[in-house]
Amino acid sequence: MKEILLISGKGGTGKTSLTSSFIHFADNCIACDYDVDASNLPILLQPQKLMTVDFSAGETASVDEDSCISCGLCAELCRFEAIDSEYRVIPLACEGCGFCARICPVQAITMHARPSGRWFSGVSRENHPVFFAELRPGEENSGKLVAQVKTMARKTAAENAIPLIIADGPPGIGCAVISSMVGVDLVVLVTEPSRSGFHDLQRVSQLMRLRGIKGVLIINKWDLNPEICEEIEDWARGNEMPVLGRVPFSTQIADSISQAQIPGADEQIKEMLFPLWENILKQLSIERKE
Repeated sequence: MKEILLISGKGGTGKTSLTSSFIHFADNCIACDYDVDASNLPILLQPQKLMTVDFSAGETASVDEDSCISCGLCAELCRFEAIDSEYRVIPLACEGCGFCARICPVQAITMHARPSGRWFSGVSRENHPVFFAELRPGEENSGKLVAQVKTMARKTAAENAIPLIIADGPPGIGCAVISSMVGVDLVVLVTEPSRSGFHDLQRVSQLMRLRGIKGVLIINKWDLNPEICEEIEDWARGNEMPVLGRVPFSTQIADSISQAQIPGADEQIKEMLFPLWENILKQLSIERKE
């Protein structure tokens, strides 16, 4: 079983458009969306949900009013000021450290799992298994949620002899990105010819080097700024990063996305994108030989 991960370092590069198209081109694969803060791949794949599982990233305290003797010790010592004057827990302020539960003289405080989000499994309209998730606003530990999605996708692949996982990664270089990189066979970096796109490409590339991960590059919407496109390709050559190809700006792709359609399902768009998919498969073949 092999895993391909598409990341970009920033949002808006067209990464999800390419990911959905590559999933469409694949004969037999599992689709994953590791962007748990803003999952967009399901919008294009339109999966039928088969399972929903709650995710907890931590705990929160609760006070049993019948057992509480109102000694005030918890409110006095809570450094987050998460217990009010009536000795009730303020959920948004509680960090789940559990200190109040340990010091309560009558054990009136207990810790409970805090709902932080959910992950889902389903089947796309093209019959691909799909795994994705959503983290509640303001919650942390996105990396743990990504890990749960990845674990279930890999388990499903092993149980059903599915040879490939294609994953849409999150933007940036944070915990969710690091978690999404674990165990992948090929990272496909998608960038755009802008100063911010180039800068964020370099940041995520540095993260990959620190973790010993090799990647390949696709330059999307290259014709919007050919000069920066050339700079990116020069940088890629200097960093021994293969450039799989360029994708021109296309109103057809934009129209497909606006209609929640997979771009690669259109025959004219397929002519643009399918050579990139073939290059990715060649890279996977090289990885197997190594």
